[in-house]
Amino acid sequence: MTLNAQYDSIAAGYKQTKQSPLREHVEAYTFMRMLGELHGMTVLDLACGEGFYTRRIRQLGAASVTGVDISAEMIALAREAEATDALGIEYICADAATLQSPVRYDLVGAAYLLHYASDVTELRAMCESIAGCLKPGGRFVAINENPDQSADDYAAYTQYGFNKKFARPRADASTIEYSMIAGREVIGFSAYFYTRDTYEQALRDAGFNSIRWVPLELAPAGVDAMGDEYWRAYMDNPPVVGLEAVL
Repeated sequence: MTLNAQYDSIAAGYKQTKQSPLREHVEAYTFMRMLGELHGMTVLDLACGEGFYTRRIRQLGAASVTGVDISAEMIALAREAEATDALGIEYICADAATLQSPVRYDLVGAAYLLHYASDVTELRAMCESIAGCLKPGGRFVAINENPDQSADDYAAYTQYGFNKKFARPRADASTIEYSMIAGREVIGFSAYFYTRDTYEQALRDAGFNSIRWVPLELAPAGVDAMGDEYWRAYMDNPPVVGLEAVL
């Protein structure tokens, strides 16, 4: 199944998963802190889905924000939200690997993009496309599959409403199968594993430098809401990680 078809089929269900404590108190907290000060910035949100982060970025003072996703159904949900509460965001249905933007942005964000490249050639194309969307000195900020995750099948993730299974042996472009609870449904989708070196080389070849991996952070509000013990299994073996690179 192609990536756009994969997400077209689960768009509404995937949107529901954004409401989980995990998404709010770890993923969103980490990603927004990595994005930093947004006032007056021009921002491109790749793999924007239904616009969850795109809207937050605009609300936090970005001068302009464009959201791009390969799934027409996801973009339809984003445009529906924009029609209900207009923030001046443009949403485009396009493939991040072939995107040719006439605009150069201060910042490109991507919560879950690079690990959907089905092979190294597509991964490199994504990185080159991202570089082509940035001004010199611009930043790319991502939430990405953690290439250093220590357990292949980590049963403890089930308590957080999802699980993942790696194809063995783990190697560049080997599959990762996800199952995730969305309301009363279980939705499934695939991603791909790449080593840290492969990600970094693809970014360097595209012109990026100052590449750094950023550990997930847990919001104090998450501890207040759920307690320390609730988060321990996830934070001890995080399935995703922050990634930042400068053009």
